[in-house]
Amino acid sequence: MVKVLVIGAAGYIGLRVSQQLRQADHIVYGTTRSSLNEATLLLNEVIPIVGPVEPEAGSHSHAPFPWLEAVKSENIDVVIDLSASKTGVKSILEPLIRLSKDRQANHQPRIGYIYGSGMWLHGSGDNITSDLSPVGTKISTHQPPTLVAWRPDLEREILASYDHLFAAIIRPSLVYGGDGKIWDLYFGKIYQSIQNNPTAQITLPADPEAGASLIHVDDAASAFVRAVENLESISGHKNSHPVFDVTTSHESLTYILNKFAKELGYKGPSIQLTGVPKGNAFPELFIQAFNTKVFSASTRARDILGWKPTKTGFAVGMNIYARAWLAGFKERSANAN
Repeated sequence: MVKVLVIGAAGYIGLRVSQQLRQADHIVYGTTRSSLNEATLLLNEVIPIVGPVEPEAGSHSHAPFPWLEAVKSENIDVVIDLSASKTGVKSILEPLIRLSKDRQANHQPRIGYIYGSGMWLHGSGDNITSDLSPVGTKISTHQPPTLVAWRPDLEREILASYDHLFAAIIRPSLVYGGDGKIWDLYFGKIYQSIQNNPTAQITLPADPEAGASLIHVDDAASAFVRAVENLESISGHKNSHPVFDVTTSHESLTYILNKFAKELGYKGPSIQLTGVPKGNAFPELFIQAFNTKVFSASTRARDILGWKPTKTGFAVGMNIYARAWLAGFKERSANAN
C-alpha cells in the first residue's frame, strides 16, 4: 500500500486510475480545480485537494500550491500527472525534484512520478514503431502532430530526473469507453445529424484511410496502477527506459464511425470522410492529432509491468460503448445548459 496523488483525478482517465488504485488498497489523493468535483472524489474514496495545479493566467501569487503542500505534509509516495500541462517542467516536475532532494537528504526514498503522455507522439505512419523509438527528434521516423509537439521535450526532462525521482511515462493510445468525451468531436456531429434526419448523408472531416490505435479507459488506467506497483524496479537509474506505449487494438476509423451511427439509428448511406483539414487553430489541430495513425505494440508493458488488458476492441462492443457515450453526452449537454 502506497500513498498516491493523482493530478486530474476527476478527469476521464484520472477517475478510473483513482478507482483502480483504491481497489488495490492504495491511499489516493486527487486534485480538482473545482469544488464541484469534491463529492465525486469522496464517493470514490479519494481524498480531494482543491485548487490550481499551476499558475493561472495573470496570477502573480507565490503561495504554495495545495497539491505540492499535500505531497510534503502527507508524505505522498507517488504522483501521477494527468494534467497535460505545457508548463509541467516548471510547475510540476521541478518542484517535485526539489522536494525529493530534501527527502533524499534525510535518507528517505525518492518521490515517484508517473507522467501520462500519449502515443500520438510517434506521428502518423504505416510502419511499426515501439516505445523504444525516439520521438520528436531529427532521427524520428515521423514527427508528432502540432497539438502535442511540446511533449517530447517534457518526456526527456522527466527521464533525465532519474537521480532524484522514480519516474516513468505511460503513453495510452486513443482512449474509448465510458462517457468518452474525446469522441464528441465525431460522435456529437453524428448524433445531431441523426436527430435532424436519420437518412441524410453525414460528412465528417476525417482521414478515410485512418487506422486508429485504441485502448479502453479501464485498460489505460490499469497500466498506471501497474507502473505504481513496479516503479522502483523499473526506474531510478541512468540505463533504465521506463516509457510504455499501451494499446490493445488497431481499427478502421471509418468502420468505427459507421458502426456507431448505425447503433444510434442512422439509415443513410455510408458516412463520407472528407479528409483532415489544414490549419493551426482549433478544431483543426485536434482533428489532425485525432487522425494520427500509429502502429505500436505493448510488449514491454506486458512483460515488464505485468500489464494485462481485458477489453478486446471498440467496434466489437459498439452496442455498449455507443450508449455509454450517449448517456455522457446528454449529461454534459444538460450541465452546460
